[in-house]
Amino acid sequence: MRVLESDYNGPIIRLRRAGDNAEQDFGWSDNDIVDIAAINAWRGANNVFVHTWYDQSGLGRNAVQVTRNRQPRFIPDINNPHFQGDGNNDHLLIDTPNGIQDVTNNGNQGTVIGIMRATRKAQHTFGVLNNANRWSSHVNWSNQNLYFDPGICCNATRSFNNNGNVGVWEIYSFIKNNTNVIARSGGIERFNGAHVTGRCTLNTDFTIGWANGNQPQHHATTSFTEFIMYRTNINNIQIQEIEQNSITFWNI
Repeated sequence: MRVLESDYNGPIIRLRRAGDNAEQDFGWSDNDIVDIAAINAWRGANNVFVHTWYDQSGLGRNAVQVTRNRQPRFIPDINNPHFQGDGNNDHLLIDTPNGIQDVTNNGNQGTVIGIMRATRKAQHTFGVLNNANRWSSHVNWSNQNLYFDPGICCNATRSFNNNGNVGVWEIYSFIKNNTNVIARSGGIERFNGAHVTGRCTLNTDFTIGWANGNQPQHHATTSFTEFIMYRTNINNIQIQEIEQNSITFWNI
């Protein structure tokens, strides 16, 4: 919910106003955060919902939901503007020709770094999932563990207890490199182990607020403020720099 690319000149987000279903794009204010004052002036007393969360990379990989009753609600919090799904059917979808194969390295290596607020629910927070074939995460599952499965489930290394972060804004990093699966929270490595079960072979489009696939009952109530994704693994120095920048910027 901020401008990340210094040369980006497009909008941050497109919202729908509940009262009349009007839609409008919004940029950012002088503090680089999405323009909350403009949003509040436009929405009045209405709730607003996310139509498009714009990609700033130049690749056009916007996260979109055109179906009104599946749009996550946007919360214009002055400190942490964010959106949250209802846990029923809300999610945003990134439409690419080959789905997860495009936004990762052929269903294998990839990186997600995000500012999220965990909840406790049997939920799929992002990615794709068709039974054991998946590239997805749960933040958190109903047992209060956070899971990351960047490939066929279930790898031995895949979870850590995240009970202390329920209802708390935190930065999470999910990395799949050539050999290992890694998860981090709060700038600290939580697990790092060999991934031996195989890559994801689906061609399903990546979603935020759900893992796109055959389990619609597991839509998420996780909240999102920032979501950075690379189609490969990045090195630990880069990850730590991004994490520290986000922690400082969002004061978490």
